[in-house]
Amino acid sequence: MKLQLHIATVGLGLLGAAFAHAAEPGCTLNAVAYPTPPYYVESAQGATGTDKDMFDELARRTGCALKLSADSRVRIWEQIRRGTPQMTLSAIPTPRRREVAEFVPYAQGHYYVLASRAAADKARTMAAFEADPSLRLLVIKGYSYGPTLDAWVQRLRGQGRIEEAGDFRAVVRMLRVRRADALLALPTAWSQVHEAFDESEAPVPLDYTPNERHVVALAMALSIPEPERQRTRQALQAMMADGTLHAILRRHVGEKAARAATYTGE
Repeated sequence: MKLQLHIATVGLGLLGAAFAHAAEPGCTLNAVAYPTPPYYVESAQGATGTDKDMFDELARRTGCALKLSADSRVRIWEQIRRGTPQMTLSAIPTPRRREVAEFVPYAQGHYYVLASRAAADKARTMAAFEADPSLRLLVIKGYSYGPTLDAWVQRLRGQGRIEEAGDFRAVVRMLRVRRADALLALPTAWSQVHEAFDESEAPVPLDYTPNERHVVALAMALSIPEPERQRTRQALQAMMADGTLHAILRRHVGEKAARAATYTGE
């Protein structure tokens, strides 16, 4: 009986502590999502996406109010560099970004080149693509694709062979009207590309960097006070440990893609 009473007392104490933490005043997650599937999509029924669900869960676990907006990658990073105390998900760390933000890895990704059938026949490798001056590549302004692909993009840019757009939908439209010959995409985005093409004209996936995986992270501006960053960091790590993060990814991209995105360490 005493043991049962002790357990009940401890349980109530923990519950009370949880409610006390949830009621902490002045705590707000200023979050910005990139408005493209599967990360964040707005509709008449409301917003959905991996990043929307993750931010909702981070707010619940930290006890903070959530202030969520959507913007382009370029503007998100411009604001962080200006000192705006905000955070964003699905971010790829780069040396320049690390100067202004803390990164908490939670997933990994692998970009493929999706090329027109004619381009795929001529350029099965990165070297072959680069050696053909007639081939052009589409990228999203402000994006990072990982060290090897970023270096390749810069070389093509120096040759005047890069076409840029503000978001993924625009890049897909430009590929469809043949403004360029290929784009870069994660497997989770392939369905958006294929929906824009007839089956006979669907772009061909080419793996130019088979041994490279890049980190996908929560980026928190260094202008956010350290206690708030620590609270959010711990909440995200707990989501990874208890399977909540995997469940969110599975809900939006399917089990196979969610497993492939499982973070295995930098």
